[in-house]
Amino acid sequence: MNWNITDLPIAQEWARALCLTLVHSLWQGLLAAIVTGGILLCTRTSKPEFRYNLLASVLMLFVIGAGLTFSLMLRDVSQGSGGALSGEWMISAAFQDAGNAAIVATENGWVMQAMAFFNRNAQVIVTVWFLIFTLKSLMAASGLLYLRKVAAQVSAPDMKWIIRFYELADRMRVNQEVELRESVQVAVPIAIGFIKPIVLVPLGMLANLPAAQVEAILLHELAHIRRRDYLVNLLQVFCENIFFFNPAVWWMSKLIREEREHCCDDLAISVIHNKTSFIQALVSFQEYNQSRPVFEMAFSKKRNHLLERIKRIINNNNKPLNAMEKLFVTFSLAAAIVLSAATTPQNAAKGQRETLRTATQPQTGIPAPVKPEVKRLPDADKRSVSKPDTLPGKKLRSAETEIHAANIYTPREGISTYNVTRNNKQYEIVQRNGKIISLFVDDQEIAAGDYVKYQPEIDKIMEDVKAQHEIAEKQREEAQQMRKIAEEQRRLAEKQREQAHEMRLEAEKQREHASQMRIQADQMRREAEKQRELAAEQRVQAEGQRKQAEEMRKQAEKQREVYLKRQEAVIEDLADAGLVKDKSDLSFKLSDDELIVNGAKQSAELHRKLKAKYLDSEEGVKSEMYYNYNGRSGYSTRAR
Repeated sequence: MNWNITDLPIAQEWARALCLTLVHSLWQGLLAAIVTGGILLCTRTSKPEFRYNLLASVLMLFVIGAGLTFSLMLRDVSQGSGGALSGEWMISAAFQDAGNAAIVATENGWVMQAMAFFNRNAQVIVTVWFLIFTLKSLMAASGLLYLRKVAAQVSAPDMKWIIRFYELADRMRVNQEVELRESVQVAVPIAIGFIKPIVLVPLGMLANLPAAQVEAILLHELAHIRRRDYLVNLLQVFCENIFFFNPAVWWMSKLIREEREHCCDDLAISVIHNKTSFIQALVSFQEYNQSRPVFEMAFSKKRNHLLERIKRIINNNNKPLNAMEKLFVTFSLAAAIVLSAATTPQNAAKGQRETLRTATQPQTGIPAPVKPEVKRLPDADKRSVSKPDTLPGKKLRSAETEIHAANIYTPREGISTYNVTRNNKQYEIVQRNGKIISLFVDDQEIAAGDYVKYQPEIDKIMEDVKAQHEIAEKQREEAQQMRKIAEEQRRLAEKQREQAHEMRLEAEKQREHASQMRIQADQMRREAEKQRELAAEQRVQAEGQRKQAEEMRKQAEKQREVYLKRQEAVIEDLADAGLVKDKSDLSFKLSDDELIVNGAKQSAELHRKLKAKYLDSEEGVKSEMYYNYNGRSGYSTRAR
């Protein structure tokens, strides 16, 4: 006996519920995309943190909605109702012909077909989804393991940068323990970890970029740690893996990541209080990173993204929707309107839908009841009245009676005529105010005195007629109600068409605005190019100044060595002269004017000898040498 877990009823129910949840997430994603587009349009000048919170809330509500949908689908599947895409969803259409309203309601065929397809293939769909979800989750896990491996192979930077990093962390108000490390395996600064975060920077970046720009980049990464973006990003990746097939989720997630970078940019700028320095840091790091032969995800790898960040910082204005995003939002809105019109559930009861069908019911084969034909005619003889020729006779059926009824009402007489076939006999009955005034049976006129013989049959016939009239009246009321529903649907469709027209006008305005923004973007690009060239010139100047400082340092080192040698030589000469016994207590001053050793002025002969030997005798320059003299040691020159 082969046993398979998929054969269990509960497993099949879960598979169907999950399949329907994934299907519903598509139109739910369309609604989320519409809301997201509205947020972007309405928050052009808002702070990135406000936009970030709104976008994250939309994504969170989408996930919560998917969870509630799964709960509802599981309940419906367990109860056997087949989920939300059932026969309760239908389209109503209203038609009018010759002044008479007729309501025709048809069930939505493609929705029912889609429902049947998903129900039939739920296990296959869920299996494919699970395989792809597992693959993407394994890829995400491998990325985390790689980061862990990178974090284990790092080196500590210079102590001055570690101290400066801790100072920057305090200014950013990062309260948890955080470390700064260098690594050859990363090409960009990254912040990893949640409990004990680490900021990794490329090896050599700290030494090759100006200190102010390095600090700006480090502040950006510390802002990520302060905001706990690492944990939020993990949850975001998990959501992307679940809804990998939903373009709305990927778009919202991309926008959230962009706004997250903008939030960190603003936090870093609020600490350094210098937009220009931060922009130069972005540009310099982009150029530095592009010069490296390493192909990894960059701090600002995409030039367009870097340009958008710089434009936002300069103009204090958020990026508008681009052409593809506008097209996606427009498509989402149009699709939502179509789906809303195509899957609007009717509020009428099931019995009302049954009475509106004009053909035999497919489930049982029982013919649907048809309203009797009611026609007002002028007074006429009983033979002409019994056979009206204006409309074909419609039949009212009971178990044994077939009725061709033409009711004739006049204000004075109230005459009613009925053509009835019952038990294979044709009855033609004319009544006035409820009393029989004429009776034909099989085209034979019955005398008034013989009406009593046919009274039982006539009573049954009249009961059937009364019942059919009640049915007809009920159907008229139902038709009136459906006519009202159809009118509401027509007004709704008209309103949706007006909204679609307004959307087209808005799309045209957005296209014109996009053209203006492209022109502005070209100007900003040219400005950024000029700034890049200026930064290159400043970098060349800084390199020249650094080389000059290095030369001066070397010269100072040489002068220091010369002074130390002269100092030792003076001490040896003083020792030879018997003036020095212990070097630790020695102090002297040798100038152009005098020689003082341990506070005592020495002979002129010894002064001339040491002066000629150790002091520079340049014209117009006065030289002095000190050793522990008034707490000073060194060699100085000044103009006379």
